Amino acid sequence: MSHSPDYTELKISQVLLIGVTGGTGGNVVKGFLEQGVTNLRVITRKIDLNRPSLAKMNDAGVELVEANLDDEPSLAAAFAGVSAVYCHATAGDSAKPDPQEVERAKRVAEVAKKAEIRHFVYNSAGGVDRNSGVSPIEQKYKVEQVLKNAGLPTTMLRACLFMEEFWKKYTRPSILKGVFPFSIQPNKPIHLITTKDMGRVAAYVIKHPSKYIGQEIELAGDVLTPKQLAQAFSQAQGIPVVHKETPAWIFLLLFQKELYALIQWYRTKGYQADVQGLREEFPGLLTTFSEFLEETNWANQELTYESL
Repeated sequence: MSHSPDYTELKISQVLLIGVTGGTGGNVVKGFLEQGVTNLRVITRKIDLNRPSLAKMNDAGVELVEANLDDEPSLAAAFAGVSAVYCHATAGDSAKPDPQEVERAKRVAEVAKKAEIRHFVYNSAGGVDRNSGVSPIEQKYKVEQVLKNAGLPTTMLRACLFMEEFWKKYTRPSILKGVFPFSIQPNKPIHLITTKDMGRVAAYVIKHPSKYIGQEIELAGDVLTPKQLAQAFSQAQGIPVVHKETPAWIFLLLFQKELYALIQWYRTKGYQADVQGLREEFPGLLTTFSEFLEETNWANQELTYESL
């Protein structure tokens, strides 16, 4: 079969988004809409328009469908008429991986295969291909294998650290007061990406299937050391912010074994995205850290992670 030329990119029929209704998933949807991919269907366990995230999607013309990743028949209905899929997650966001994540991926892969999905884009993790030994990353690798073994045409977008993490309540209040506690060496580069950029890049990749099917891309929009991050916070807040390298063993005392393993991995190996190359590959789609702080109105003390 010959690759169809690029003008076919306009004929995208329905795109199904999985795992975008919690946390910052709405930003993924925004990323798709910004890229002009508007024929979107989002699955949610329950269509409850009192949930701000679902109300926003509904107002933006996104089709909401009730389906459950633990219930195959409901999934099959959600996949009807869909040509491409972006899967943000098959389990909630936590340091300790959910054993259901892989089981759900198997169910999704099976349904996608039966529905003859033409392109399956998965939000994986940077480092999955490097024996990280970090359980959440290793689990994403298992999901990648499930999708590949199902024979689906895949693109793996291997996300580095989400910039949104700094908004969480265990870091932001301290940063706003001028201390950035982060258990990474002051000069160790950290690769960062926003959830909205995941949506933007996923949309772009879905529009150019012949170029990206079969690709695995470690994705970051910026790379900064903790020292440089502190400078960016200082600039956004208008007060000096100092990086304080908290010892990693604190997480062991707090019984956060998974978090400790992840931090040790950041400290020794870490992400390896080629940010310069990615900015050339995806012009205009990647947000720098300073732009992110400005766009999210970081310095506004009234806002919380939930306001993202």
